[in-house]
Amino acid sequence: MSFIIKFFFIFFVLLNSIACFSDEAPEDIVGAITVGLVEARSLYNQGAVFIDVRSEQGWRMGHIRGAVHLDFNDEAFVLLYASDALNKETPLVFYCDSPLIPSSAMASFFAVSWGYKKVYYFRDGYYAWMASDHPIDYTLASVE
Repeated sequence: MSFIIKFFFIFFVLLNSIACFSDEAPEDIVGAITVGLVEARSLYNQGAVFIDVRSEQGWRMGHIRGAVHLDFNDEAFVLLYASDALNKETPLVFYCDSPLIPSSAMASFFAVSWGYKKVYYFRDGYYAWMASDHPIDYTLASVE
């Protein structure tokens, strides 16, 4: 693993640990646009890339249909920094479970600092999306 990837991974883990002591995620992220459920659905209909930053377990229990999974607490999240696959003008919508979890706020912050121009912070998160009966997918655990 290269030095820069190790550095960012350690930095993410430390930031996430600190943020876990907070009561809830911030309302706004400098450089990102905070969106609610209506705006998120509009972005979804326009083809924005939704990025689920929750754990693998959360992802398997359900996620926004068509979303990309990049667990914020995993080194795979750094792929967003190192990847040339996404144009910096691509609309990115970051989400986690709810406003009680800061992961999507931190992911939005890093995306902005890495030069992404159209970063949307869906603060309400997956549970609000699911409760509104918007499209979701999930992976059932196999029963053996």
